[in-house]
Amino acid sequence: MNQDNLQNIIKSTKNLRLLYIEDNEDVREQTLKMLQIFFDDITVAVDGQQGLEEFQKNNKFESTSYDLIITDIEMPQKDGISMITTIREFDSDIPILIFSAHSNTDYFLKSINAGIDGYILKPYNIEQISNSLNNIIDKNKLMPTNEHIIHLHDDFIWNSQEQVLFKDEEPIKLTKNETKLFKLFIKSKGSLKTYDEIDNYIFNDFSDTNKRVRNLVSRLKNKLNCELFESIYGHGYKLKYKKFI
Repeated sequence: MNQDNLQNIIKSTKNLRLLYIEDNEDVREQTLKMLQIFFDDITVAVDGQQGLEEFQKNNKFESTSYDLIITDIEMPQKDGISMITTIREFDSDIPILIFSAHSNTDYFLKSINAGIDGYILKPYNIEQISNSLNNIIDKNKLMPTNEHIIHLHDDFIWNSQEQVLFKDEEPIKLTKNETKLFKLFIKSKGSLKTYDEIDNYIFNDFSDTNKRVRNLVSRLKNKLNCELFESIYGHGYKLKYKKFI
């Protein structure tokens, strides 16, 4: 898989919420290193019972529900097949991917009957995970449940449903014009906005100077103690998004 294809998959998975279940600590830690390339939001469970409890706890609320489950099969307390079967009673659509050392036909057929979207034999590598995730994304038209959450520079978060800015999970009180400034840039998806465009959108008229816009951005910078809006000399501003590596 070439680098462009890998980056496209990462772009599709970064904001998805993953529930990962694996009882073997060594395998879990090694796999997590690979999964963290693709996902920012991973909840880990160490057996099928804990995995089921995590799923049920979060599935009650749409805003915290998972987008994808990756699980082992043979685990203590509750095995992967039993866990999947129970999950399917609540949710028949959530994609489920199995990472397992079991290659015998019995386990494979049981997992298929339980309703899974992919099966990877251990040991696996980045390319195998990438290909499976790509297939799941294409098959399920997978989109993050929290796509209204916009990750900005310096770990600021904009919630486009609530029209609220957050830092460390705490809402930041914005003025009416500051809120309008964020709304303008969020809906333009990162494009440069000229002084005139900003001036007209926020103040509903044009000014001979860009002083009002500069003052607004300057006050916001001081309030946040962070420069979220990058000045493009002689042109306008761009909103700074979080860079995922």
